[in-house]
Amino acid sequence: MNWDNINRLLDSYTQHKHYHIIFDKYRLPRKGSSKLMAETLYNAVNDKGVLYSIISREAFYDWLTYHQIDGNNYTFVYNLQEKPVEGLLKNLYDNREELIDIKLWEINCDNESEDLSSVMPNLDDIKLVNIHKQDMRYVFSFIAPCLVNGKMEDGAQRLFKKIFFAHCVISSDNNDCKVIFNPTAHLVSVNNTQKDRRTDWSPIANMFFFRLKTYIGDIKIKAPLWIPEALSRFVEEATNHNNPVITQHSFNHQDKIYDFATELMKEVNLDPEKDQAILMKFVQDIQLSFEAQLIEKYGVIHENEVFEIFRQRSDGVTHTIDVASREAGLRAGAAAQAAKRSRADSDIDLLGINYKREDRSYKFLVEQGADAYLVRGTNTFIEEEVVNIVIRKLNQYRDEIQNAAFSVDRSGEGTVISST
Repeated sequence: MNWDNINRLLDSYTQHKHYHIIFDKYRLPRKGSSKLMAETLYNAVNDKGVLYSIISREAFYDWLTYHQIDGNNYTFVYNLQEKPVEGLLKNLYDNREELIDIKLWEINCDNESEDLSSVMPNLDDIKLVNIHKQDMRYVFSFIAPCLVNGKMEDGAQRLFKKIFFAHCVISSDNNDCKVIFNPTAHLVSVNNTQKDRRTDWSPIANMFFFRLKTYIGDIKIKAPLWIPEALSRFVEEATNHNNPVITQHSFNHQDKIYDFATELMKEVNLDPEKDQAILMKFVQDIQLSFEAQLIEKYGVIHENEVFEIFRQRSDGVTHTIDVASREAGLRAGAAAQAAKRSRADSDIDLLGINYKREDRSYKFLVEQGADAYLVRGTNTFIEEEVVNIVIRKLNQYRDEIQNAAFSVDRSGEGTVISST
């Protein structure tokens, strides 16, 4: 191992929280600075002690190539048409040493030279640096050269060549494939691939997904057309008042609201029979306002809630609703009414989700894409396992939506649908 290069990597790309997983696993005492954490890690790998070192070189390298999967990352989730074959993934993992293009310690990431051809000359393409395995889950860790805009000490602008880390996570027990990377600031390109627009990173995600397919085969994907419906279900569940008194009053007054709307339309010479669309929209608006007043009076019941909604966007940029209050979210008040009306009138393509876990809150934005949906944090360090909680929730809705659609299709063919 070239520890000079390893220390340069740790100094340039590793945050203090990145050390926590390996330190906690091997019960190493945490230090107050990243520099001291790096020194402690070096000693744990290289000090043989009585018989052997605390951390083997293999375990250390596994962490070194894998640890960037946590952080302020973007996670693109592709839905595969078929699951990868377990035997293929296991075979790739067992033969990973033959597949690895380069070891991380072979790269000197010093990028001060203005001659970019001399900076990390052995990093000239996407390189596989490791395959990590956990149960039936496999992580293909890649690095690629990227160019970023930066400043010299005198303030002059110039390009810098850096390492871009990306992880492709795939499993033989589900149809998901995740591409995870950090949205590097001031990025110009990754391996000569640029973002489609200022904020659209999907071309870069697709580039790594295509590289993964050179190992696992040309598996096709399904477009995430179900995401708007899933986000709608997500926000409805997360913003439910959970108050049976409100539910009872809402149900008991449905007929009165319908009759009231009908009579009011007749008074202004509108025919409720001919203008059914207008009538139902009117009824819906009254019901929303009535429920809002009930919430004001009887309040919301918080039952082990872990999700709150702080942003909702419909039809791209047509309607975007943000809520600053962490207490109410999009559950109550004028913003909640506007959000609910927006959901009724148009599809949701982006949702801001606040996930509460123990004493921490994690904020995510979930967004529909053409080939994959995107889960991204909002400027905070987030562990991959936390992102997976949101993904599992979304996939639960996906399965419900697709199963319902399948039942409808089968019923059209004359299939008898069970009442259960």
